[in-house]
Amino acid sequence: MSEGVTARPVVAKPVRSSGAELAVTVSIPLLTLGDLLLQWRWSLWGAALMAGVFVACQRRHMTPPVQRTVLFLLVVTGLLLPLLPEPGAALERGLRIGVLIASLLVSTKLVSRAIGRVPRTRALLDSLHRVAPSHRYGVQSVASQFFGGLLGLAGVTMMMESAAQQKDLSHKDRLASFSAITRGYAALSLWSPMYSNMSITLALYQGAQWVSVLPAALLVAAFFLVLGTALERLSGRARQAPGFGQAASFASLLHQGWPVLLGMCVFVVVMVLASRGLALPISAVIIAGAPLAAWLLNAHMGGSLRPRFRGAAGLMAADLSDFRIMAGEVAIFMASGCAGTVIGSAIPKAWIAAIGAAVAGSPELACLTVSATIVALSAGALHPMLSAIIVGSSLGPAQLGLPMLPHLSAVLVGWGLAIIVTPFSVISGMASRWSGLPLLTISLRANAVFVLLALGGSAGLLGLMARAIAR
Repeated sequence: MSEGVTARPVVAKPVRSSGAELAVTVSIPLLTLGDLLLQWRWSLWGAALMAGVFVACQRRHMTPPVQRTVLFLLVVTGLLLPLLPEPGAALERGLRIGVLIASLLVSTKLVSRAIGRVPRTRALLDSLHRVAPSHRYGVQSVASQFFGGLLGLAGVTMMMESAAQQKDLSHKDRLASFSAITRGYAALSLWSPMYSNMSITLALYQGAQWVSVLPAALLVAAFFLVLGTALERLSGRARQAPGFGQAASFASLLHQGWPVLLGMCVFVVVMVLASRGLALPISAVIIAGAPLAAWLLNAHMGGSLRPRFRGAAGLMAADLSDFRIMAGEVAIFMASGCAGTVIGSAIPKAWIAAIGAAVAGSPELACLTVSATIVALSAGALHPMLSAIIVGSSLGPAQLGLPMLPHLSAVLVGWGLAIIVTPFSVISGMASRWSGLPLLTISLRANAVFVLLALGGSAGLLGLMARAIAR
């Protein structure tokens, strides 16, 4: 499939998959739920097998660079695995992470498609591109906090799909729009409970709660948004970007989109309350609850009672068929998860101890080391999630002389920035696929300066926080 924008299956009706293909796709989240809720070991291996079958069946939708990356990661995994003392355990950890994210992609994709059919949503997304050129980047960055923060990857996908449909955007305008979305993702991944970033990071710190992390996360997220807007203004792209007729004001956007934003807020609140009330992992609640929410929304948009329920099921089947275009993302998650755990298990502990001793005593340097190490490891094809887990568990707060909150926040900062700058992440792959821009252009080249400044600025903020807590 061509990576040009005109080849995107956004407007055309997707080709329906066969029953067997749909069964393979649905089995991935179902088997993952068995592993999350019932701790069935065979369920994990079954989900991994189905993910492999899905990738093999849909490999024609994977670009050559993605295929080469996946092959390289598999080779590295195969070479290092026999050298580990517990190769089976390392492989299982990698597979569990891979199938978890693949399952989240399947479930949130259904929500994305369902909400995208709401006329008000489509009008709101289109209006984001009709804002005055000087404010367009900032508005899109803030909008990503709602769509991505409250709907997860489904919301990010919706914004990328909308940007891909703007045929009158120049190369510079398209780069600016997708940069706003990806950098907005780096900000929202610091605070949103809809991502595995938060739940996995909290699991590394006994007693840590999302509510206690939220103030620091929002502070750094606001810094990211301001930094990105400032860089965009300095680049001059905002002045060069043409307008599109009458510019949409912030008030008109809010008046047009408040029902959509309210509905998304209700959805995420229900997911969080269900997770806490049932004492279940938030990932499991989203995997199970998102398809139900999508079915109800599709039914609500249908006709009379009985036909609308049948029609909702048909729409979900069509949406699952369209999931085939994300075979590359699924393959990268699976391969990176396995390679990440294996590489992480092979890192000598003496190296980690030396790093901790070198930065101890300086909160700013310690926070910078935590975040920058995650970015550096991810740049070497290590999955950002695994990089964060390795660094967070190895360079602990006590070892670096940091309070728990700044250390946890530094892990989230490095994780979010690593995702948007490395060409091996799903966000970079999605941005390249929807925008038609080369993978390195939309990831490393577009975000290198932003990430460097964000690392330094966030380390300063978190270092000040650490000093204030220590007093």
